Amino acid sequence: MEADGQKFLDELSLFPTRTFERNFCRVASRLGLGSTLSRPELHLLFATAFLATLCNIALNGLGDCPGYITPENEPIRTQLEQDFLVARDELYASRGWEVLRASQRRSVQNILLNVLVNEDNLAW
Repeated sequence: MEADGQKFLDELSLFPTRTFERNFCRVASRLGLGSTLSRPELHLLFATAFLATLCNIALNGLGDCPGYITPENEPIRTQLEQDFLVARDELYASRGWEVLRASQRRSVQNILLNVLVNEDNLAW
């Protein structure tokens, strides 16, 4: 019987190329997550990875005004970061996360959950 996690990935594979959904599906499939994680666990990973992407966009001025980070948007950036950290902690506490091999966890962290601030955007 096909895992419900794999069914979730199959649904994401129907999205157009060059979308977050399709990229997530490609990465998760390559890492073998569809056969390891349940649908709710993959959905949690998907949501957490999406928040990580939004954090990277907000923290590095990649949204509507590329390269510009304005103080007025600080509450939005702060909320995104908090939401990401809460989702990440929930993911890390899940049973599915615990059953992943260490190499899978590292790959997920490096590829899907990595939030970095460009040096130019650091406040000194």
